[in-house]
Parts: sequence; C-alpha cells; structure tokens
Amino acid sequence: MLLATLESVAAAAPAPGYALECLVVDNGSTDDTATAVQRFAKRAPMVVRYVFEPRPGSSFARNRAALEAQGDPIFFIDDDVTVAPNWAVELARALEERRLDGACGLVVPRWLVARPPWLGPLLYPKLAVHDESAIAGAPAGRTDKLDNYFSANVGLRRGVFARFGFFREDLGVVAGNPMSGEDTEFFERIIARGGAFGFAPLARVVHAIPAERMTIRYLRHKAFAFGMGSAMRGGRTHNRLDKLVRNAARMTLATARGNREAEIYHQLECANFFGYWWGRLLRLKAATAAGRSGAGAPTAGPRPA
Repeated sequence: MLLATLESVAAAAPAPGYALECLVVDNGSTDDTATAVQRFAKRAPMVVRYVFEPRPGSSFARNRAALEAQGDPIFFIDDDVTVAPNWAVELARALEERRLDGACGLVVPRWLVARPPWLGPLLYPKLAVHDESAIAGAPAGRTDKLDNYFSANVGLRRGVFARFGFFREDLGVVAGNPMSGEDTEFFERIIARGGAFGFAPLARVVHAIPAERMTIRYLRHKAFAFGMGSAMRGGRTHNRLDKLVRNAARMTLATARGNREAEIYHQLECANFFGYWWGRLLRLKAATAAGRSGAGAPTAGPRPA
C-alpha cells in the first residue's frame, strides 16, 4: 500500500515554480518499509528521503516531518492514500490564491471490500472521508468548516509551526492510548489564533478503507476515543446532557423507522458523549496526581529547530 502511495506522488505534477521533495517518516515499523523506500527512491522523479521516528504515534511522525522537511509549503498525506495527478498543484493553488496558512483537500473512500448497506454518507466523516457528491453540490465557501478538515490530505505553510506550535503529542491513538483528535485540535488552534484555514476540494486523494474499519464496533471505539481526545485537549464542548438525551431519542426513532444508518450515527454520538466524560474524569485524576507530585503539563510538541 505504501508503494501505491509513493507511485501516485511520483506521478503528481508539481505546482508551477515548485519542485517536489518526498519525505517518508517511518513511524517505528518492523517490516521492510526502509527497503521499499530505498528501491523507490532510485527510480523516483523527485528527491526522496527516509527518516525513522521510533516514537509511535501520528503526532510524533508529523512533528518530525515538519522539522525534517526542506520545502515550503509542507503537504501531509497518510500511507494508505493515493493522490490525484493535480493534487499538489491544487493544494498549492488554494494556499496561494486564498492566502491561507493551511488547507485541507478532498478525501474520498476506496472500499477494499463491499461496503455494508448501513455505511452511508452520514457516517463517512466518522471514517475521516468526504461524501464527494455533497461536497460538489455545496455552495462556494460552505465547505470551509472544521468538520471537513482531515489530516490525510493537508497543506501547511512552514511558518505555521513557528506561529501556532506543533501537533500535540499527548493526543493520538497509539497502543494503549485511545485518545484521538490530535489533528482536529491542531486545526482548531490555528483558526482560534487568527490563522487562515480553508478547504481545497480540487486537491483530491483516495483513502483505502479496509474491512476492519467497516464495523460498528470499530466506529463506536473511534467515536469514544475522539470524545476522550476532546476532553483531554480542553476548551468548549457540545457534550452536555442534552446532547445525550437528544441523540438517544433520535436513535430510538431511527430504529423504529428502520433507518439503520441514522440509528448507528446517533449511537456513535452517544459513544462520543461517554468518551468525553470518561476523558474528563481521567484528566481530573491526572491533574490531581500532577499537583501532588509537582509534574508539569503534557507536551504540545517540539519547539521549532
């Protein structure tokens, strides 16, 4: 899958006036990733560099990439996506023409097995992918919203990290740490501190969705983890008791109507609620323990080199 990603990057045309550098951050893998990247680098039409980051977690990998990358702007993709030939052109164009600090592109799903009937567009955001038809039909500017920003396809000015900091390294699903939402927190922080952020629908990537992610159990776990992450990052929340009551009622109504997709959606919103309050409890315990020991606050990533 990584080779398919790299081949698509190699086929992507650079934006006018730019050259592409391909930086692969190996986040502690134990397979033949290094060998595969070395073989690809010999035939690639751009500079390819390999960096090993032993600390597991997407925040560690992305922060390492931000420090290692030579160019500006810096585009981030995941290792299970393929990019469109005009991907880099459109992402760079969005940053330049709209004078943005950051832009997220379109992420559409590629189902590796048949999609279950209940997994419809209402649930796509739970998998961090877009409903392409809904995006295409949306009025101009209406797509510039946090719900559409996914880190599998994002372009950032290099100066963003000096101005707004890095990805928080205490967030992110890693081994026994279930707290996700590190990318949402990062985008929220940029916007809250006056950064210009937007959506670039023409910068398209295709995200592979395997069978194990097309289960209610997986989505429920993900929703719970995202709720935990939102609690740990702090700030305002919509996870009040009225949300639980509202979604429980809507879930019951959807069940009665036989609308499985809506039923699962509201079930996931309830899971998000419980994850948030579990995270609040853990945060309170951590703060109490830190107060007793005199420990400092969690890290929000490295400082610029």
